[in-house]
Amino acid sequence: SEDSRAPGQPQQLALILKILSLGRDAGVAQVQAAGSTLREVVQDLERQFPGFGARIIDAAGIRPEVMVAVANDEVRSPDVAVGPETEVYILPAIAGG
Repeated sequence: SEDSRAPGQPQQLALILKILSLGRDAGVAQVQAAGSTLREVVQDLERQFPGFGARIIDAAGIRPEVMVAVANDEVRSPDVAVGPETEVYILPAIAGG
């Protein structure tokens, strides 16, 4: 079959991504992203939301102030595999005092 995806877009629609936030704007944003690894998923999120990727992954891997769970298991490697319809949770750093 012919590949109808946009150039640069990963082929596999990998997951349902839930981005948690606390504070005044508390809630869960749910988006879909494509990729077969967490790194590819974050790259797809960067394509959809410029500037987002660097807040989650840097050259060393998942940023230490960010918690990521894939299928209910916390992960520290951006190269972990994700499958179709996998739920991924991202909890960014929480500031305050």
